[in-house]
Amino acid sequence: MPTLDFFHRYHYALSELHGSFDLAVTEEAVVRNAALLFRAKGAGLILFTPDEDALVISAAFGLSESYRSKGALSPSRSLGETAGRTPVVVRDVAADPRVQYPEEALREGVRSIVGLPLSGGSLLLGALRLYFAAPPDFTPEEMATLEAFGVQAGLALKKAFYFASMKAAAAEIQAMPSMDYKSALESLLRTVAGYARARGSALLLFDPKTKTLGSVVRIGLSESYRSKGPVFAGVSLGEVEEGRPVIVSDAANDPRVQYKGAAAAEGVKAILGLPVRIGGEVAGALRFYYPFEFQPDADYIVWMEHLAHQAGTALEKARMLIKLKEKSDWYEEMLRHFER
Repeated sequence: MPTLDFFHRYHYALSELHGSFDLAVTEEAVVRNAALLFRAKGAGLILFTPDEDALVISAAFGLSESYRSKGALSPSRSLGETAGRTPVVVRDVAADPRVQYPEEALREGVRSIVGLPLSGGSLLLGALRLYFAAPPDFTPEEMATLEAFGVQAGLALKKAFYFASMKAAAAEIQAMPSMDYKSALESLLRTVAGYARARGSALLLFDPKTKTLGSVVRIGLSESYRSKGPVFAGVSLGEVEEGRPVIVSDAANDPRVQYKGAAAAEGVKAILGLPVRIGGEVAGALRFYYPFEFQPDADYIVWMEHLAHQAGTALEKARMLIKLKEKSDWYEEMLRHFER
């Protein structure tokens, strides 16, 4: 049973976890407090790459640089807490096949590892791992407390991720037009998609004459997917006509996906589409493409709506700059510009 002293330290740890909007500060607070609170040799924050093919150490405490840089971690071969979405306890690093780098762990003085899946709301971020010099003897109550700490760590990281993405998006918009419009918007989408854990993203512009969505910029998508055919606003997703976010959690079976075969070939399993407004009017859509089936929660949608607003601000700035150059048809001129 955890002692009164433990709960005092636990309370202090949580205050540090939730004490900052800064992502780096929050990540450091997670690993440091996890290690100290549960008397581990060290702790690591292991986050998914955007394509979910690997896990990388984002922050660590009590671990050497050589151990941190031992190599990419496989979600299926390394422990498995993210694949199974359940805590994993490895009591003997030397004998457990779930340890991807046993020799490196032994050289580090690690004999036991506890891995906790780490979620930021509806999104699985990765894992929090604790490394021990000897197998820990956690009681069921202590294990429950450790899992509760992981939940709090995920919530703190979610808040920090949201704030960091909004700050980065605003900075990208401020950079226009110090760089050309296409490069600025590509940089914006790349930043946003990275925080959103999406494989790719697209900013599409609505043409009221043809009722189609023309590509302004796309990132993280193959040329074959980009050239799959015209995207009709009334057929594809519907976020432009409805004026609200549209969630496609299962792209293979959703009738709102216009090109299911192309999505399957691209490895796109879920899509989130958000209307982009300029001056209160829907001017296009911001779409995110995910390599996993995904049902975002309300907080995630609010976050993405804010980023769609930033995309609208960027388009509005581009339109104003084009008008200053005395271009009459800003839609056609903008598409011509981005096709160069």
